[in-house]
Amino acid sequence: MARNSGTGQGGKSMQDRELACRVRTLALNEIEKILKKPKHKLYGAVIIKLAGTVLPRLNEHSGPDGEELPVPIFNVSTNTSNKESSNA
Repeated sequence: MARNSGTGQGGKSMQDRELACRVRTLALNEIEKILKKPKHKLYGAVIIKLAGTVLPRLNEHSGPDGEELPVPIFNVSTNTSNKESSNA
């Protein structure tokens, strides 16, 4: 049975949202404490866990061997319907 969020649309209650916010804050504070101590026993595990989401994702936008990708430029005529009628 879906719980009423107070908005008439179901979903999470305001209390659930506030609890989630508090839990995230607590977790972030604990992670910060660990990261400030590189010799902490969980330091490496936290770094590995965060690496996939915290580090920027690098996407290669180049051709083979790092060459530039060709970008075709098309010449599009705005009125092609009158070409045949003008030759008559």
